[in-house]
Amino acid sequence: MGLVFLIGYMGCGKSTLGRRLARRLGVPFVDTDARVEEREGASVSDVFRYEGEQRFREVEREVLDRVIGEGAVPVVST
Repeated sequence: MGLVFLIGYMGCGKSTLGRRLARRLGVPFVDTDARVEEREGASVSDVFRYEGEQRFREVEREVLDRVIGEGAVPVVST
């Protein structure tokens, strides 16, 4: 199975759908926002507010590169 990336607007249900899809397929799931929050020690909204969208996108890209490199996470919510 290849990687499945869920993209869309904030709050549209990517994480909820991703968890359900991964559970149904019996595969791992990653929410990149959760990984950004772990890495930055702040919520996504705080990263946007205090550091700006550009910083959020930089960290998100680093997280995505790492997830893709892991290769074992087929369902990814961005």
